[in-house]
Amino acid sequence: MWLDIHSPHSGRIVRVRDKDVGRSVRDEDGRIFFVLARPTGEGHYASLTRTGGPREEQNYDTMLAKQATAKASGEERSTAQIHDATGRARSTLKGRLILLVIIVAVLAVAYLFTKGSLGNGRWPWESPPPTPVVPQQPVNPPPPAGGS
Repeated sequence: MWLDIHSPHSGRIVRVRDKDVGRSVRDEDGRIFFVLARPTGEGHYASLTRTGGPREEQNYDTMLAKQATAKASGEERSTAQIHDATGRARSTLKGRLILLVIIVAVLAVAYLFTKGSLGNGRWPWESPPPTPVVPQQPVNPPPPAGGS
């Protein structure tokens, strides 16, 4: 459920979620205020402090009364838009770019390990595998020594 609360800074309407009651919220200019439940249990009000209090509630009611008077006399702009403080979807472009760089780096290392300069299948700091020593036999044995 959504609540339309007036910002105590600018007086403009800010749309917040029900679960944001008791939490800090930012208005259209990025200024922080708190949405609190009224002690009587009848509605909510905006406060500049986390704990609120009777003075903050009275200030909020006074601001609403002034806005109602201004609206009745026609002084308030009718094209005022509601600021949506429920959040926005974060751009995934930065995350996708980082993921792409990581994938390219992994592929480059895999290429170097298999076919590139490390094509022997070893990392440069690894020692080569031991080669078995096999005694070599002469291809043509020498003729026997001795007389004929």
